[in-house]
Amino acid sequence: MPDPSSVQSLFTDLAPSYDRYNRIFSLGLDTLWRKRLVQAMADRHPSTVLDVACGSGDVALALQKALPASKVTGLDFCGPLLAQAQARGLKTTVQGDALDLPFPDQSFSAVTLAFGLRNFSDRSKGLSEIARVLQPGGVFGLLEFSPPPMPWKIFWDLYLHRIMPSVAQLLTRQGDSFRYLAQSISKFPNQKNLTCELAIAGFQTNYFQTMAGGLVTLNFGRK
Repeated sequence: MPDPSSVQSLFTDLAPSYDRYNRIFSLGLDTLWRKRLVQAMADRHPSTVLDVACGSGDVALALQKALPASKVTGLDFCGPLLAQAQARGLKTTVQGDALDLPFPDQSFSAVTLAFGLRNFSDRSKGLSEIARVLQPGGVFGLLEFSPPPMPWKIFWDLYLHRIMPSVAQLLTRQGDSFRYLAQSISKFPNQKNLTCELAIAGFQTNYFQTMAGGLVTLNFGRK
């Protein structure tokens, strides 16, 4: 599992160009993936939403716009990224640890998490914390990379472990950071095992959708 202090340092270093790197290395597709998460959550009309590991606020800001009558809170452990979210107009932000959420039990009717679960040093604890702060019947929307089927996996592994770190080294001199990100994606559980982890944490997965040939999966579970 990732070391929390190392992950925090990595995202602090990447913060100034975080959004640009996301667009470059996802070939611009990350905006579409996040849009599907936001739309699916907006269709459920939650009154209070927590966006865990909100980064610079892409999902939280879109939720804030799509759900003007709802309270949307963005949480992240990286201060510089939260500052970006605030500057972009996110009304409520909290700096905190996803493994020890600074909220009372049953505080939210919905929680979202986009591309952050793979960076948790303890996935089961993080998922249990999300379940704790969700109200009974509350909805959890999870967007994350997933191991693709063959033959996609051959090309995906080549891109993750060879092309992306090399390009990152040329553009940012941070090739090692992107090698970590590649490893975190490769080691993430497949859909079957992820569904089991969600069930153990207290979620019933009632919807999932694969995108980009199975490279990304959108899961919706209910507490």
